[in-house]
Amino acid sequence: MRADTSDVAFRLLLALGELWDGLDRAGVEPSSKGLNLTQEYLGGYTRFSAGPGSHARLVVEWNESSRHLRVLRCEPWPGAEATISATVAHVRAEARVRGIIDIVDRTLVSACQEPSAPCRRTVLSTAMTPPSQPVAVRRA
Repeated sequence: MRADTSDVAFRLLLALGELWDGLDRAGVEPSSKGLNLTQEYLGGYTRFSAGPGSHARLVVEWNESSRHLRVLRCEPWPGAEATISATVAHVRAEARVRGIIDIVDRTLVSACQEPSAPCRRTVLSTAMTPPSQPVAVRRA
């Protein structure tokens, strides 16, 4: 998965982020399929941190009005697309049971459509560097 608005899996991840809190309030546990996602509201930006566990492999900040994406961290995440797909399927099934499928589908369908407005993307230099390896310490 690429942290870019041209990538459908990434756009679905952002859409899940928009729905995450509401799903939780509706009794849907979106993280049950292995995707952990948190969001923070920072002025005009929303920071999304996502990954398969407690360590976020992807951290981005998105400003919808200016269509600016800042990539803060983008570490290798094997199976990201499969995890996002399984989460979308789970969320849709649970939303259908709870009667909120119209809202969920509307958000997910719009995420799958190619964006009509251009997007600015900024990648911080530290976003693509691999995590440092632990240094062995020799003790006397």
